[in-house]
Amino acid sequence: MIELWLGVIFLTLLAIAFVSWPLLKMLRAPAAVEIDRAQENVGMFEQRLSELEQERDQGVLAADDFVALKLELEKNLLVDADPQVEEKSVNPKVRRGQLMVVFFICALVPAMSLGLYAQYGNSEELQWSLNKSESHQLPNGERPSAEQAIALLEEELVRNPANAEGWYMLAGAYMGTNQFEKGADSFAKVLEHLPEQSPQFASVVGQYAQALFFLENNVTQAVKAQVSRALAIDANEVVSLGLLGIEAFEAQKYQVAIDYWNKSLSHAQPNAADALKAGIEKAKQRMAELGLAVKESKNDKLKVVVDVEIDSQIKAQLAEDAIVFVFARPVDGRIPLAALKLRVSQLPKRVILDDSMAMMPSAKISLQKKVEVSARISLSGQPQAQKGDFQSAVIAVDVMQDASPIALFIDKVVE
Repeated sequence: MIELWLGVIFLTLLAIAFVSWPLLKMLRAPAAVEIDRAQENVGMFEQRLSELEQERDQGVLAADDFVALKLELEKNLLVDADPQVEEKSVNPKVRRGQLMVVFFICALVPAMSLGLYAQYGNSEELQWSLNKSESHQLPNGERPSAEQAIALLEEELVRNPANAEGWYMLAGAYMGTNQFEKGADSFAKVLEHLPEQSPQFASVVGQYAQALFFLENNVTQAVKAQVSRALAIDANEVVSLGLLGIEAFEAQKYQVAIDYWNKSLSHAQPNAADALKAGIEKAKQRMAELGLAVKESKNDKLKVVVDVEIDSQIKAQLAEDAIVFVFARPVDGRIPLAALKLRVSQLPKRVILDDSMAMMPSAKISLQKKVEVSARISLSGQPQAQKGDFQSAVIAVDVMQDASPIALFIDKVVE
């Protein structure tokens, strides 16, 4: 901690010097003024007398007036040169008062600094932070391993056990290293400190249920209790719906599992969507093996079928590997609900735009009444339109009603 106190001393001295220097400079200023004052007064007297003489010689000033003004100047010079008057201008009491101000400020600056640090500072926190960085420094700027990151989080939570975000990060780290029991305990800690009204509460409950499932490798009563708790808060909680789908699949209730997973898929992030789709396909395969028909879900019906074609003259100008983008967007919206990347050599082609191509759970075709579809050939290979690209018209589609294919004909140049 010697660096901290050396820094405090240095900054305190710097602050004292910054405040004191102008005041000390002021203390020396009157003496310098007094030394030059007599010479200054004599110089002003001579200058003014010379001006009066010039005015007299030029006839501007009468002789009697010249004598009177000269006499007045001489009197003023004598008054300014009076030692008693000069003594009044240099009052020793004023100088001592200024010194007292300097000394008072010099004492006040460190006292205030120490008081403020005692109120708001924390040397123990700084020492812990320094120790932590020193004990976990890695050569060549390497990132800490999972074990080192967990050790840091554990140490932090010993000091600050009410940190819900810290417990959540630790729970994720435990789950990522297959320490399911510790992960479940950490999720339980999150729920102790996270307010129930927070928007993340239901999701954390679902993840707690998932940790318990991994711990027992089964949908136990404890898992079901947390699933019910999560769905009571949010009926679309993704992880809880996924666990119910697993339970139904294990019980060979494949259609029920598909229904749960489809509902979860409608709200899942892209990284979780692939696992849900794989589960749905596996359940459909099992039903096909048993000779059972799969009930088509609502989301399976909500899709847009598009026939993409290109003007023959434009196609002749392009390389076969030129990029073609097909988009479905909200009406008057910019962010795509679904996007597909093709090559010019693949055209003409029929494509299906649906929720499986969604970029976010909240931006899906099934959540829209109408969408706008379009196709564009990108000469740069980038999704953003640029001058010189080729595109089709933008066509509005009623998702609920229009089941027939939509023709997108690329025949326009982007200006």
